[in-house]
Amino acid sequence: MFVLFAVMAGCGKKGPPLAPFPRVPALVTAVTPQRIGDDVYVSFTVPDTNADGHKPADIGEVDVYAVTSSIAPATEKQREVATLVATLPVRPMLPEPPVPANGTPPPPIPLPPGVDRGSAVAVKEPQTPETRVAVELPVDRLIPKVAEPAGNDTPFGPLVAPAPTELPRRHYFVIAKSPRGRESVPSTPVSVPLESGSSAPGAPVVTNTASEMTIRWAPSPDARTSTFLLPPSVKPTAGANATPSNTTPRVPPILTVKSLGFNSQATTYHVYDVTSASARTESGELRRDLAGAASGREGGPPMEADPYDIKVPTPLTPAPAAVTEFVITGVTFGTERCFEVRPVDQIFGATVIGPASPRTCYTPKDTFAPAAPKSLAAIAGAGVISLIWDANAETDLAGYIVLRGEAPGDTLQPVTKEPVTVTSYRDESVRAGTRYVYAVVAVDRAGNNSPQSNRAEETARQ
Repeated sequence: MFVLFAVMAGCGKKGPPLAPFPRVPALVTAVTPQRIGDDVYVSFTVPDTNADGHKPADIGEVDVYAVTSSIAPATEKQREVATLVATLPVRPMLPEPPVPANGTPPPPIPLPPGVDRGSAVAVKEPQTPETRVAVELPVDRLIPKVAEPAGNDTPFGPLVAPAPTELPRRHYFVIAKSPRGRESVPSTPVSVPLESGSSAPGAPVVTNTASEMTIRWAPSPDARTSTFLLPPSVKPTAGANATPSNTTPRVPPILTVKSLGFNSQATTYHVYDVTSASARTESGELRRDLAGAASGREGGPPMEADPYDIKVPTPLTPAPAAVTEFVITGVTFGTERCFEVRPVDQIFGATVIGPASPRTCYTPKDTFAPAAPKSLAAIAGAGVISLIWDANAETDLAGYIVLRGEAPGDTLQPVTKEPVTVTSYRDESVRAGTRYVYAVVAVDRAGNNSPQSNRAEETARQ
C-alpha cells in the first residue's frame, strides 16, 4: 500500500525542461542545370517544409556548391572540395499587418533582399578558365581493377571507332540551412559538360507581313549534322590493277561497323527575344528614355536590379528548330523588338545551348494597304446623292475617303477632307441634272490607302 502511494505521489512531479526539438530544412529536390553560352543556370525550388514534413520550413539560407571533376561528389569528404558559388538568403516570415480602422488597405511592408519559401529560383555561374580546372576528389578506398581476359577466340569483330575523350564536368549540389546553422541533406549532384558546342550562327534577318514576323539566320559554320559522310568509292581504271575476267576476286568478310563518335544529332536552334536587354547601354546602364518606366514614374531614378531575381532565358521557340527559320504570329507595328539565335547541341547526353548570334533589332512597318471597299451603291434624292457600302474588316482602319467626278470621264477627286468612320455618306453639294461617278477608298491608321471600290453613278435630282 505504501509503495503504491509513493508511485502515485511521483506521477505529478515535474521533471527538468526538455530542449526544443531541432528543425532541419527538407532536402532540395529537382535541381536542374542548364548551360547557355558561358553561363550555367542552376534552378530549383526553395524548401517550404522541414525534413520531418512540418511547416513552415525553419530555413535561413540556401547554398549552392560546385566542383569540376571527372566524377560527381558522393561523399562528405568529396563535397568538402567543392566551392560555394552562391548563397540565397531566405526572407523571414512576416506577420500580417493590422487592417486600419477606416478599411483602407495597409501600406506594403518593405521586404529585405532574398527569396521566399516555396519559390522557384535560379543561380547563374559564369564559366571561367578557373572553373574549368578539374580537381582530384579524395577516394576512401582503392577500387580493384577487373582484369580483362587474356585471349579472344574471335578473329574478327565489330570495327569500333575510339570513344571520344570526355572532359571533366562541372558538378552542382544544393544545401538548405536553418538560421541556427543546421544543414539539410545535400541534393543529388547534377552536372554539365564542359566541351564546346557549335559556334554562334549568323545574325538574324527579320521581315514581316501584315500578320507575321519571319526570322531567318545563317547556320553555325561548324554546325553538326545527323549523318556520317563516307568517302566516295574509287572505280578501277582499265589496265591498272584490273582483275582478269577468268579470275574470281576474293570477297573479304563483311564486318559490322559501330560508331561511337561525338554525336549523331544535328545542331538545332533557339530564338530569343532580347528586347528588354536592349534597353540597356553597353555599360549596363538603363537608357535614359526608359529610366522613368523602369522606376515606375517618368523621370525617376532607375530601379536597382534584385541580385537574387535571376531568370533563366526563355526562348521563343517551343522546341529547338531544326531549320534556320522561325515565324512569329502577330505583329505590333511601330514597336521595336530585338532577337538573338543560339545553337543547341547534344553533348554526352546533355543539352548545351551555345553562344548567341549578333543581335538584330527590328521595327515592323505597316506598309500594307486595306482591302478595297465593296458593294458601293448610290441613291439620288432631292438635292442629294446618298452613298452606302460594306464595312472593311481591318482592325487598324482609320476610315474612308469618298471620291467623286462628273460622268463620263472626269478624274475622281476627294469629297471628304478627313476619313469618315461610317459606311455611308450624303453628298449635298451636287447640281441638279448632273451625273456623278463615285468611289470609296479605305485608309488605315498608318496612312495606307486601299484600291478604289467599285464605281457607282447617279444623276442628281431637282
